[in-house]
Amino acid sequence: MLKISSSVEYAARIMVRLSSLRDHETISAEILASSENVPRDYVDQILQRLRRAELVASRRGAHGGYRLARVASEISVGNILHAVDDGVFESVCDKYAHGSNQCSHTDGCSIRPVWSRLERLVNGYLSQVMLTELTESEECVSSRVNALFEIAS
Repeated sequence: MLKISSSVEYAARIMVRLSSLRDHETISAEILASSENVPRDYVDQILQRLRRAELVASRRGAHGGYRLARVASEISVGNILHAVDDGVFESVCDKYAHGSNQCSHTDGCSIRPVWSRLERLVNGYLSQVMLTELTESEECVSSRVNALFEIAS
């Protein structure tokens, strides 16, 4: 099943906000939570995942806070998604590979290539959309998205 979790949505919004900061500037989790209208505890969890994935860096102290760990042009939407979630595509074949719901069509399955290709397309697309592009106007982002879909088809 294709799904965009609230964690991914919030993480993307947080990363766009962080990308608007100037060099070495930081922002607190409290301000991020308030400006993005996301509960503070949830922001803390998301920032922790983003930090573990080395997408966000933190600084302690009175002037501490969060900033991007890399330049925005090196961070894809796919990076963000995989940092906070298992992925947007739940692999149907993997889901039924084990346990009591084991798939009985393991040999010669004609549907498996469809799901595999879809997963590769989705992941490939998300890896091509960079954080810098999300800082542009909606029209610019829409144009880029349309161009990527034309390439993928």
